[in-house]
Amino acid sequence: MMKLKPTVLALFTLFPCLTYGDQTVDLDSPEGWAMAFMTASAQNLGQSPPHSLNSRDISISAELSSIPRLTKEQQRIGFGGFKDEDLNKSPVFGRLRANIGLPWNLDAEISWTPPLQINDSKPDHLWGAALSKPLLNNEKISIGLRLFLLRGGVTASVTCSADTIKFAPYTLENTAGCLGLSGDKLQMDHEGVEVFVSFNNSSAILPWISLASSNIDNSVKIDAPLEVGRERATIYSSGSIQTFSFGFNYDISENWRFNASSSYTPLDVQRPNDNSDNDNFWNVRVGITTRF
Repeated sequence: MMKLKPTVLALFTLFPCLTYGDQTVDLDSPEGWAMAFMTASAQNLGQSPPHSLNSRDISISAELSSIPRLTKEQQRIGFGGFKDEDLNKSPVFGRLRANIGLPWNLDAEISWTPPLQINDSKPDHLWGAALSKPLLNNEKISIGLRLFLLRGGVTASVTCSADTIKFAPYTLENTAGCLGLSGDKLQMDHEGVEVFVSFNNSSAILPWISLASSNIDNSVKIDAPLEVGRERATIYSSGSIQTFSFGFNYDISENWRFNASSSYTPLDVQRPNDNSDNDNFWNVRVGITTRF
């Protein structure tokens, strides 16, 4: 186990004291990028294009999406891009949805992510809402509009993870001097608009594309037990992201529908050291819906 040099040790000992209190960072900073990346993984995008409904029509659906695994270089986001953090927690994100038809061909939706713990991470009061409506429908294409929001976050041991606390404080593997698991919380609030275009045909498969724009209001509350004391700080970041999605719906039967899609969110990041990693977000989503 390699010990840090005295000058480096003193620097890392001082850093926790410098992070007490509140701090606001740019969306393309390493910390801001990480918050936007994780928010993109939970973005409240539509599972299918808006379509005509009868008032009081009800459907229940479940969705599971992938979360890309980040490299060691991408996880170096602490202190402006110099400290390693543990961002590779759950490989998937899931939610449950309930939809009901309203007058004027509106579709109201409420969604919720169960607080299941995976690898020291757990959703914390993570719920969403949406309102959608078809705008145009002819023999070839349909166009629909969806307004959405999401509130809540996730708790995870990011600053001081289970792998970090195995090592002695102020070694290369535990540069911050962690003594136990941190109780960090990422708030992933956002709201936005999504426009769908679907391509009508006579088959049971309905292909579609969408473009969404979201205003995100992120924060992460750090609560980490360190050898020099307990670090408590809040880092804020906000901005807008755009997401392009494409997918298809398949009617299994009159009351059951399967959908699959992929979403791409371009994200910029300014790191202290340039690297060739792909910092954009890209995932795959699958879902199943039953109608009553």
